[in-house]
Amino acid sequence: MTHQSTTTPSSAGLARFDILLRLWAAAAVCSALSHMIQPAWTAAGTTWALSAHWQREIAYFDLFVALIFAWAAHQPELRIKRNVTLLLCGLSLLLGENHLEGWLAAPKVFHVLFALGNALAVLWGALACWSVRAAVSPE
Repeated sequence: MTHQSTTTPSSAGLARFDILLRLWAAAAVCSALSHMIQPAWTAAGTTWALSAHWQREIAYFDLFVALIFAWAAHQPELRIKRNVTLLLCGLSLLLGENHLEGWLAAPKVFHVLFALGNALAVLWGALACWSVRAAVSPE
């Protein structure tokens, strides 16, 4: 049995989740298009070698994640938004670490942008989850 607190989050609290989820989804769609349409250009912005098939696989992953995050942003239930945001934080932490490693090897544009972007997503998501902690009791 789950217990929901009587405290309800403000619309600003919910907007923190929705904005983050939509921004991450939009960035993932842009990344997917870049990987599909301009794989050589995309790879050139990193320290990683070009592989058209690997670029396409990354694009499919990006589109799948974008659908999940966009879906979560449209859900009315706070618990769904919070749980998906926690997953987003975990994914962003892992992806950001990978780009940070690339950045440290060579400060290529995509490593810098995505290391910083993923760090911001983790911070934003953690703050959003913290802001509604009273409204969502542990399961």
